[in-house]
Amino acid sequence: MIENLRESVSEMKFDIRIIVNNQETLNLKAYLDRQKAGSRMIKEIYVVKEDGTLLRTSDYLYEKEYFKEENAVHLRQLSIENISDIDSIRSDINVIDHDKVVHYIMYVKLDNQYIVKSVQQRIGVQIIYPLLFFIGIVIFYLLYIKRLIIKPIMIVDDFLRGIVQRIPKFYILEFNHLSQNLQNNLKELKELAYFDTLTKIYNRKAIEEILEKRINEVKRNKGSFAVAMIDLDHFKKVNDSYGHHIGDLLIKEVAEVLQSEIRITDDIGRLGGDEFLIIIDCMDRADISVRLQRIIQKLKEPFIIEGNHINIGMSIGAVMCPEDGNEMITLRRHVDMAMYQAKHEGRNRVVFFSKELGMKIESDIQLERDIRHALEHNEFRLNYQPIIEIKSGKVVAVEALIRWEHPEKGTIYPNEFIPFVEKGCCVKEIGVWVFDTACNQQREWLKRGIDINMSINLSVKHMHSSNFYDVMNAIIKKYDTDIKKISLEITEYTLMEYRETTMAVLNTMQHDGMTFRLDDFGTGYSSLTYLKDTPISSIKIDKSFIDAITPDKKPVHLLNAIINLSHAIDVTTIAEGVEEAYQVEYLREIGCDMIQGFYYSEALNSEAFESYYGSMGSV
Repeated sequence: MIENLRESVSEMKFDIRIIVNNQETLNLKAYLDRQKAGSRMIKEIYVVKEDGTLLRTSDYLYEKEYFKEENAVHLRQLSIENISDIDSIRSDINVIDHDKVVHYIMYVKLDNQYIVKSVQQRIGVQIIYPLLFFIGIVIFYLLYIKRLIIKPIMIVDDFLRGIVQRIPKFYILEFNHLSQNLQNNLKELKELAYFDTLTKIYNRKAIEEILEKRINEVKRNKGSFAVAMIDLDHFKKVNDSYGHHIGDLLIKEVAEVLQSEIRITDDIGRLGGDEFLIIIDCMDRADISVRLQRIIQKLKEPFIIEGNHINIGMSIGAVMCPEDGNEMITLRRHVDMAMYQAKHEGRNRVVFFSKELGMKIESDIQLERDIRHALEHNEFRLNYQPIIEIKSGKVVAVEALIRWEHPEKGTIYPNEFIPFVEKGCCVKEIGVWVFDTACNQQREWLKRGIDINMSINLSVKHMHSSNFYDVMNAIIKKYDTDIKKISLEITEYTLMEYRETTMAVLNTMQHDGMTFRLDDFGTGYSSLTYLKDTPISSIKIDKSFIDAITPDKKPVHLLNAIINLSHAIDVTTIAEGVEEAYQVEYLREIGCDMIQGFYYSEALNSEAFESYYGSMGSV
C-alpha cells in the first residue's frame, strides 16, 4: 500500500509540474478529479501556491481561497508505522516560470477509514487466517494423515515418477519455450519501467533512483560526483516550425550525441521534454567544465533531419556533490538554478552553481514576491515627465513613468525592478495597470482643461500576450479615451527582434488611430530605412547623442543626420535627457521637434504636473 501510494503521489507531482509549467492550469482540475477517482486511498487533492493560495483542488465543496494543512507529513516520511494515523501527505513541486523557480505544494488527503479497514483485512488474511489454518493442519496431521494419507501418497509418488520419465521431449522443449517467452516479457517490462521509449536512455524514474544511490554512496564513502542538467534552447520553435515528429527525431539524435560524449562510468537520463540529466563520476570542476563545453560545441553543428537543417543550442547547469548539497531535493534545486542562470546569461553555455548564485536567485524570488505584493496593495504609482515642443515652448505631451513606493525602502525607480519584470514577472499585470492608470489620469486632466498626448511604455512580452488588443480596447472604452491622444513607446530591440509579430499588432492598433514612438533610438539597430515601412510616427533620440553636444556647439553630424532623415520620411523627433541650455539651442538650430529632460522638468506626480502645466502657460 505504501509503495503504491508513494508511486501515485510521485507521478502526480511530475504530471502537475508539467501541466503548470505549460500554463495549462485549466486542465489541472480535470487531472486531479481523475487521480482522485482512480485511487480508493485518496480522498481529496489540493494544489496550492507557496503563500497558501489555492490553485486547484478536486474538492467540489471547498470554497476558501487559501488552503493550509497543519498535520500533513512529507512523502518521504510515510511509513508502515504512521500510514493509518496521518490525515494527508505533502509534496513540494518546483515549476519553472519564465526562467524562475516557482514553488507549489500538493496536499493529498487520505481516506483513513479505507486504509484502516484494508490494514485490518490484510492482518486477518496474512496473519490470523494462516495461523488458524496451520493449527488445523497440525491437528489433522496428528489425527489422520500419518495413518490414512502418507502411505497412499508415497504409492502415488512412485507412480508419477514413472510417468514423468516417459514424458516426450517435445513437451519439455515446449515448457522451455514458454519459460523463455516469460523471461523476455519480464525484460520488456523492465525496459518500459526504467528506459525512455524514445531515446532508449534512462527515464526520469531510473536516473533519479541512480542519483539517490550515488548520494548515499557519497555519504558512506566520502567520494564526489557532479550532476549536469541540460535544456535545449528554443526547442519549442522546432516543434512549432517543423512539427512534433521532427522534434522527437531531434531529441533522439541529441540523446545519441550526449551518450557518445560520456564515459562508461557516467549515467544519463531524460527527465522529460527537452531536459536531460547527466551524473558524472569523480572529476574535478575544471575537467567537468571542459567536457560539458565540448558537448555544447558538438551540438553547434546543424542536425539534418528528413532534409531539414536544424540548429539547436543548449543551456547546462552543473552542481558538485557533496560540495553543493548531499540531498536529492537540494541538488535538484541547485542544478535547476544553475541551468536557468545559463539561459539568463545568453544560453548555449555552462554555469556551475555557487552560493552567490543561490543568494541571487533567492533574492529574485523575494523580489517577485514583493512585486506581486505591491500590485495587490497599490504600492505602484505613475509620475509624468513633460515633453516640450521646441518651437513654442509649450507642453504637448507627457511620458508616464512608473514608481514603486516601497513601505520600507521608499521610492524604487524603474531601472531597479523593470528589467526583472521584463523577464516575465507580472509583466502583463503591470502593463495593464500602467495603461489603465494613464488613461484614467488623462480623462481627469481633460476635465480640468489639460488636453495633451499621453505616452506609455509598452513591453514586448505584454504586447505578445494572447488578449493584448482586446484588453487595451476595453480600457480605452472604459474611460472614453481619444485613442489619437495615446502614444505607445516601444524600443528598437522590440521592433527589430520581433519585427513580424510586432508589426501585426502595431498595424492593427494604428488602424484604430493610435500612434507609436520608437524609444532609445540609436542604442540598437539604428536603421531609419526600416522606419519608413512601419507605423512609427516619432523617434526618441537616445541621451547618448544629446550628451555629445558641447557648449561651443560643434556639429554632431550623426545627430544632424538622424533628424534630417527622420523629417525626410515624415517622422518627428524627440530628444531625450536634455539637461543644458546650450543643448536646447543646438537642437532648435538643427530642427529637432520636441525635447524631454531635466532642463525643463523631472517626472512629476499628477498634482505637481498640473501646477507645472499652468506655470508654462500651456492651458
